[in-house]
Amino acid sequence: MPRSVWMLKRYGTLWENDIPENNDEFFKECFRMEKSTFLFLVDRLGVLRKKDTNWRNAIPLEKRIAIALYILGSSAEYRSIERLFGVAQNTVCKILHEFCRALIFEFASEFMSPDYLTPEKVDECIKGFEAIGFPKCLGAIDGCHIEIKPSAAEAVDHHNYKGWYLIVLFALVDNRYRFTYVNIGSAGRCNDSTIFQKSSLARKMVSSPFLHEKT
Repeated sequence: MPRSVWMLKRYGTLWENDIPENNDEFFKECFRMEKSTFLFLVDRLGVLRKKDTNWRNAIPLEKRIAIALYILGSSAEYRSIERLFGVAQNTVCKILHEFCRALIFEFASEFMSPDYLTPEKVDECIKGFEAIGFPKCLGAIDGCHIEIKPSAAEAVDHHNYKGWYLIVLFALVDNRYRFTYVNIGSAGRCNDSTIFQKSSLARKMVSSPFLHEKT
């Protein structure tokens, strides 16, 4: 007698119906990028492709990347993504983690050079900011608070003035909103100035001869 498997039916229509029926502007609004950039990711991240099994068909590669991009480009909860794409919450979470790991593995050496203050990069950034009214500016820098649940032993270090526990994502972006430096993991009680003073970014800026020539 054939074995039967019960499956919860999920009806998400965003990827299968809404995206094909709308224009490129709608696509960009959903995923925060042009369709050509999306297809570039599909071409480079084939490692995320899964095989069908005897029990069910795999979620297509394109849909996996679309789910991850939608999460990263919005503040939607996993349960909202579940309803939009018709995929279980635990699968949504797994897809996001797999996407981020694959993205770093595939592109880190290509786009995240440790030498981010080369003369060419500095010239590009300064000219870019000058064109929008900010002369002699290398980048925009700020910190983002990420809530965590620390252990009791570490709680005091991560408690901030707002009354909750966090780590800080501290980043520098250029005039095109591209990250040129990222520092994540500083304890929540540290302010941006303290993080910057202890960062490799500060050390590189102090020791960079051509950067001093620009200022």
